[in-house]
Amino acid sequence: MLTQNGRQPWILSTLTGILLVLIFPRLDLGFLAWFALIPLFFLIQDQPLGRVTWFGFWTGLVFYFLGLLWVTNTIINYGNVPVVLSYLILMLLAAYLSLYLALFCYLVKKWSQGNPLAFIWLTPVLWTALEYLRSTHSQYGFSWLGLGYSQAGNLPVIQGAEITGVYGISTLIVFINASLYFLLNAWLKRKKSVSPDGFSFKPAWRVLGFSLAVLALWIGYGKSALTKWEDRLSTATSLRVALAQGNIPQNLKWNPLFQDKVMNTYRELSLKAIDSKPDLIVWPEAAIPFYYSLDKINSEFVKNIAKDTQTPLLIGSPYLEVKNKVRTSYNSAYLIADDGQTLGRYDKIHLVPFGEFVPFQEILWFVNKMVEGIGNFGRGEEVGVFDLKGYKLGISICYEIIFPDLVRQPVDRGAQFLVNITNDAWFGKSAASYQHMDMAALRAVENRVPIVRAANTGITGTIDPTGTIRQATKLFETDLVITDIKPSQSGKTFYSQYGDLFSQGCLLLMALFALRHYFLKKTSRRPPDDQ
Repeated sequence: MLTQNGRQPWILSTLTGILLVLIFPRLDLGFLAWFALIPLFFLIQDQPLGRVTWFGFWTGLVFYFLGLLWVTNTIINYGNVPVVLSYLILMLLAAYLSLYLALFCYLVKKWSQGNPLAFIWLTPVLWTALEYLRSTHSQYGFSWLGLGYSQAGNLPVIQGAEITGVYGISTLIVFINASLYFLLNAWLKRKKSVSPDGFSFKPAWRVLGFSLAVLALWIGYGKSALTKWEDRLSTATSLRVALAQGNIPQNLKWNPLFQDKVMNTYRELSLKAIDSKPDLIVWPEAAIPFYYSLDKINSEFVKNIAKDTQTPLLIGSPYLEVKNKVRTSYNSAYLIADDGQTLGRYDKIHLVPFGEFVPFQEILWFVNKMVEGIGNFGRGEEVGVFDLKGYKLGISICYEIIFPDLVRQPVDRGAQFLVNITNDAWFGKSAASYQHMDMAALRAVENRVPIVRAANTGITGTIDPTGTIRQATKLFETDLVITDIKPSQSGKTFYSQYGDLFSQGCLLLMALFALRHYFLKKTSRRPPDDQ
């Protein structure tokens, strides 16, 4: 057996952790996802319950520590945290995320009870349920490095997200891993003349055949959907959008001495777009380093840009609200008409922990947030849906694009395309910007709407309803993207209307598995009836 005493269990655990790192940008070896979990599955099946839990935790620690290394760049450069402490913070984050993987291993081992078929059905359900919980619970949800995002570049595979959301892709990947593991384990035990314990070779082939049929149907649906959407987009009406990538250094953008430089950069990019006659010009998150509408002189400067270009502007700016002498800042987006009038404002709803607010501030009073210039942000309450030239657009700001249920809400309310403004300067030249863009691609597929994305330092670009990323800019270059998008005319997807029903179904199945295990255990302990 692969996981007998010695160092092999730790090797296998580490191997899965490393393989999971390799499937995400910038390495982008997404094909490895289809068998990356097999070493971990050998551990779950062959090791005692306590060791299984620890090996699961270790796998997660390797995966999340290496996969989220970019966090240290943000903490060191913008949080003014010493290098050693920044790696300790990353380790704590990785440890927290690893608890979900440890729990996954524990429950699969405990509830499958050595039954290989139970193992195969349990693994995708439990993985999806726990990934969903990790991603969506409260204001601290964190969906980064969800397994389904590894297939962002595999267009036929991700099309099913319009029904299941990204979590359905995670389910499929885990199911294929479990089926391949079943076959491999049966083959190894047969070869070594080991008692199969349910892992007989013939059923293994049947299971693999079934799983491959499921995969073929999924990919077949994806290819059919791609053909349908390519035909639909070829005849749809276009809307032209200009996306400005100002490339403003993070350490200078809030410096008052640098303010004119910031504003002139965006003015020049906007004027440069005039010849293309765009229907909308988009600036990134917090593009202007002042409170729009509060700073009268600079606000007039922005309004004049809309007038000079005769084009509506969508800009990122902080907003200040004063109620009962209490001042609250918001990370906001403004839609400004071509005559300078404000058409609407969207306040960011899902804030970044330690970036835009300090969680548990009563306890962590000594921790400062990393966003410069403004205190803790308030939370918006309404998703933004605005009218533009006969179309409806929805807005998300930065981090919000990684939350499927939040992004679908404006589409459910009628948005025909989405605008995401962001400032990924925090990430430096790391994999994070590429990971961020891939997550946005899944939002386009889930809702079947195009997404335009303006980022301060990149990646700026367009995502079609099929998840195809177009005109992506390079990092840390000043650039202007002129793009034609096809706003949706086809109605809402299943996911846009009903959200995470698939994932919630996995949660329900998880609860049923727990009840089943409880009653089976209770029955096994019941004394026999008197004869």
